[in-house]
Amino acid sequence: MHVAYREDRERKHRLKYGENCRRLYQNTGKKRGGLWWTYVLTLVFKIAVDATFVYLLYHIYEGYDFPLLIKCKQKPCPNTVDCFIARPTEKRIFTLFMVVTSLVCILLSIFEILYLVGKRCHECFSSGHQSRHITTNTLSSGSSLMESNTLKLPRKNTPETPAPSYSVAIS
Repeated sequence: MHVAYREDRERKHRLKYGENCRRLYQNTGKKRGGLWWTYVLTLVFKIAVDATFVYLLYHIYEGYDFPLLIKCKQKPCPNTVDCFIARPTEKRIFTLFMVVTSLVCILLSIFEILYLVGKRCHECFSSGHQSRHITTNTLSSGSSLMESNTLKLPRKNTPETPAPSYSVAIS
């Protein structure tokens, strides 16, 4: 849904400011900022709900096994009565299916969180090193300094030769 929203916003921005205007998003399909955190917290909440379901089901039924017969001593029964559970095998199979499905969902959600965090860490470490390198090269050569600036100022007799690099200026 966020991709469609961002693409529509990009389209409206281009219609308003022209085709050659600056883009609002580098990549409309990437999750960034609050959207990323919302998605990760949704996965954590999903893991908590599934884990709570598995835990409560285990403790309510004292395991995942349904007995065929229960001895009932509670009111309104006057004495100990045999109570039979209808279709215990069918209930056991469906309960185990639900538990296994919940455990698979928990496992996949954990893998997805690990993937998202690992990808974000990789982007942070690799883009930090790469952007520092690009910025240093751009500033030392000076050739693309004006090209990267989005604000175009009128030129007043500025020389066409780039500024000297750091090593030339020092020596």
